[in-house]
Amino acid sequence: MFVYDACMESLSKLLGTILLATAAGYASWFINGESPEVLVTNVTPLDGTPFEQRLKVDLRVRNPNDYDLQATGLDFRLELNGKRLARGLSNKEFTVPRLSDTVVSVETSTSTLDVMRQVLGLRKTQELTYGITGVLHRKDGRLPFENTGGLVERGGSPIF
Repeated sequence: MFVYDACMESLSKLLGTILLATAAGYASWFINGESPEVLVTNVTPLDGTPFEQRLKVDLRVRNPNDYDLQATGLDFRLELNGKRLARGLSNKEFTVPRLSDTVVSVETSTSTLDVMRQVLGLRKTQELTYGITGVLHRKDGRLPFENTGGLVERGGSPIF
């Protein structure tokens, strides 16, 4: 009887610990809030070398939350037509006001070979799409984001 009581007590403590840890994990979802929406607004070529091309990528960061997002940095990967174009990292702090947006510029680098592959792979009748995935860093956690968009629709007309 004593063994049974000891086992039940240990089991109830274990279940209580698991329940508490799970509740803390779910609570962190609400503290971090909704992920931001990140859109590419402009890509500007900067200086380059035969092996590396520098790009300035302007990103519009939209905050769907009812509080200001205090960002401590960004980490993202940019693809063009499903192929890697560049990876961007920034440790600049910025604030996105509640229920608003802001534009953030990040200097990135890519290999000249990746740029040449993109240019040679384009056809006049092909649509031009981008994809961006990454993480917005905050002091109290990270918010992942992912977005896709079209730059030129099939047939060569820009999308506005």
